[in-house]
Amino acid sequence: SSPSNYCRATTTDVFHATLQHCLATNSSHAGWVKVLADFCYAQGHHSAALKHYLAALLMSTDYFTQPPPRSLADDLMYKKMSHCCSKLQCHTQAALFCQLMEEPDYSAAFKALNERQCQDSCDSLYEHVFDITLLEFLVNLHTRRGELESRQKALQCISLLELNASNNEEIQREAANVRRGDFLRVMARQYL
Repeated sequence: SSPSNYCRATTTDVFHATLQHCLATNSSHAGWVKVLADFCYAQGHHSAALKHYLAALLMSTDYFTQPPPRSLADDLMYKKMSHCCSKLQCHTQAALFCQLMEEPDYSAAFKALNERQCQDSCDSLYEHVFDITLLEFLVNLHTRRGELESRQKALQCISLLELNASNNEEIQREAANVRRGDFLRVMARQYL
């Protein structure tokens, strides 16, 4: 029989029950937790999806002290996490997830940062930005809006020595890893 003959609700219920069984059997398997996150995302449960994505990352990175395996964390997952944050009106968080991608999604990040209605702590997250392009955009954005205090915070971040573009790759990579871990710990405290 063709796939169109299957009842979507029944298939969803069976899949969810199977997934719950897998998690009950092996709750510390980050791959299953990511599948649960994908399932929640597909169902439009953005807060739950973000929670499970963060839990999967936490499990596989020793509380965000190690880089996640590429088999678990890829650009699509970070894009979904960014989308979840946007749906929750946490646009600064959404932009910061864009910088975690192998190839940062600047159009999505800039769109998120341009949003006026923001439910996250906005410029308090700037210390977690390691992408100079995002920081330059923030300086420009706050200058255009006349938001001098926020502009100053972005300028302070952009002037940090460890983010200097003249640094060798190892220093830049270490600065990115430290900020990535700190950002993900902030997200874990909020959503887990």
